[in-house]
Amino acid sequence: MLKGDKLFFRYETTPWIIEGLTFEVHPGEVVGLPGPSGRGKSTLAKLLAGHLAPQQGTVTCDGQPLPQRAFSPVQLIFQHPELTMNPRWKLSDSLNEGWRPDARTLARLNIEPAWLSRYPHELSGGELQRLALARIMSPHTRYLLADEITAMLDPNTQAMVWDAVLHWAGQRGVGVLAISHDRHLLGRIAHRIDETFAPPNAAEPLRIHRAAA
Repeated sequence: MLKGDKLFFRYETTPWIIEGLTFEVHPGEVVGLPGPSGRGKSTLAKLLAGHLAPQQGTVTCDGQPLPQRAFSPVQLIFQHPELTMNPRWKLSDSLNEGWRPDARTLARLNIEPAWLSRYPHELSGGELQRLALARIMSPHTRYLLADEITAMLDPNTQAMVWDAVLHWAGQRGVGVLAISHDRHLLGRIAHRIDETFAPPNAAEPLRIHRAAA
């Protein structure tokens, strides 16, 4: 289980963004996290991934602190993949930095082999996002935190990406936190919706029940 226990976080002298929050994602579970911008969803994801340290509280993955130097079992993907790619590296180098994705993973994400000899600026945002996902679909990844990962994609590509992510997560028992403004999307892909950051009058999302892996 990925757990943030009694988390507190704020930037310098600003009000608390996260205040006494306990949040859990279980293995094989897809948790949808809706809510408007500025409420703290991305901050929570950064805390759970170890990108930020809480002022109070703890984050554990399967009962252990997150590793400081080794490959982290908790991987965070953002909306803008170009920010995570070294612009001086060919995409094959970035893709194989943590592990070498197999042909099946690349095919499920519709990644063309020719892309790997190019540089990040030569691909579209949607193409880069698929490469960013392939890069973290390692056998060592236990939890994926997906922060608006398909917000910039057309509906067909969005469906293809989520189909690939959910298939991979289901096969390996990976827990997924899906952050999105799109409540309809979350209702389709999530096992449960967490309303921590949603306004009190938020509409109930349309849900298509999915059995937990």
